[in-house]
Amino acid sequence: MVVLLSGLVLVGCAATPHATADSSSSALDEFVRERMDEVRIPGAAYAVLDHAGVRHAGTFGTDGSGERVTSATPFLWGSVAKPVTARLVLDMASADELQLDAPVTTYLPSLRTADAGGDHHAARITVRQLLDHTSGLATSLRHTDRDNANRRPGDVVPELAEAALITEPGTAHHYSSTNYLLLAAVVEAVTGQSFTDVLTERVLGPLGMRNTITTTARAASLPPGHRYIFGHPFPFTTPFDPVGVAYGYLGGALDDLAAFARASLTETPQVDDAVPTGSGKTYGLGWRQWTVEGTDIPMVWHGGAAPGYFAQVILLPEHAIVFTANTYGAFTEHALLDIGFQLAARSLDLETPIPPTEYTYPAILAALLALTVLGIAALIRSIRLLIHPITESRRRALVNLLAWLFALGTVLIGFGIALPRSLGVELTQLTLWAPDVAGLVFTILAVATVLLLLRSALGVRALTSSRTDQPT
Repeated sequence: MVVLLSGLVLVGCAATPHATADSSSSALDEFVRERMDEVRIPGAAYAVLDHAGVRHAGTFGTDGSGERVTSATPFLWGSVAKPVTARLVLDMASADELQLDAPVTTYLPSLRTADAGGDHHAARITVRQLLDHTSGLATSLRHTDRDNANRRPGDVVPELAEAALITEPGTAHHYSSTNYLLLAAVVEAVTGQSFTDVLTERVLGPLGMRNTITTTARAASLPPGHRYIFGHPFPFTTPFDPVGVAYGYLGGALDDLAAFARASLTETPQVDDAVPTGSGKTYGLGWRQWTVEGTDIPMVWHGGAAPGYFAQVILLPEHAIVFTANTYGAFTEHALLDIGFQLAARSLDLETPIPPTEYTYPAILAALLALTVLGIAALIRSIRLLIHPITESRRRALVNLLAWLFALGTVLIGFGIALPRSLGVELTQLTLWAPDVAGLVFTILAVATVLLLLRSALGVRALTSSRTDQPT
């Protein structure tokens, strides 16, 4: 059994270090400044809080408009929206408005999936399985992150008729924002109101989260975030997904996020079974259950990102940490998460080692750049051959043509189809999360397409004009 919605019970914590004293707050501030420089974060804010309220807060840098970050500066919270949504769903379950172990089809009767026995499988997915990501839905962005003001949460239901489950419902954890998009649809079906209205009335308003971003109109006040392009942050106006409030497009100021963390820390705990996610870690109803690195101190947390923004809430036995940043990159996620984990450890007077710099991102960029250069070089040579043809045997011409068709077909299928499918994204969505990688991929696809046409033309011309091989 693990603690979920409120985070942690204060059991067996007599030996747990207390939250940082005011005298050490400056050390936390200095740590954040150092990590901002190293990770190239333009603006950030964090708070250490306990049951009584915020003990210390720090704001640093500038927003995407060049204004100084303050405690009132709004950030998008990404998947930190999920524990907020979980809180609403659990409150509704406590009020007997819905049942956690009821099939989702009780509330969304038209839900179907594309796999064999889709009707049967859809009927086995429960509300609880949406909360803990054991529905069997794949980790994918195909149904999320859309800038469409007319879309409703329930619109995902007919879309899922073309999606196959990757595991039997209830058997394995597969993190997917689609689960929480479905939860928003369930809330709307049960209440007859929009999800954002219900969330505001029952969670955000009562907790004093007055300046949250829940609509397209409110998102207009959001300053640009930042995306990394070849390692450097550039301002980016984040497209707002109005149906994404349940899973990743909720936002607000530091004070709003601190209010949610405090409520989660101080309430009577919600206790339930959590599901394993690997490496001895678990996921409950909207929260991850870990321990502080190198200790047995329990830590319940959730992180999140929207294009251009990052956020993290960490609940410890006696206090909580919230951290927000106005930048995000798919390959800097671990570095951003580690800032929150380090703040948690240092607030306990612990110091865990900072993970070594990862070189996956520069390695991927280098490989894509190399492939781009090779493609352009091949393109230039092909143009020269088109202008100044050479004579070759029909056999050699055929072998060359087939080799080029195979190589270029592999590139087009690999980068245009296989890569996006393996990542669970559309190519256009890749531009949101890794614009430099996406730009290089699109360049490679364009070069490969032109090269395919040129090499096909060269091959056909060579075959029709080449000499016939003579036997020796």
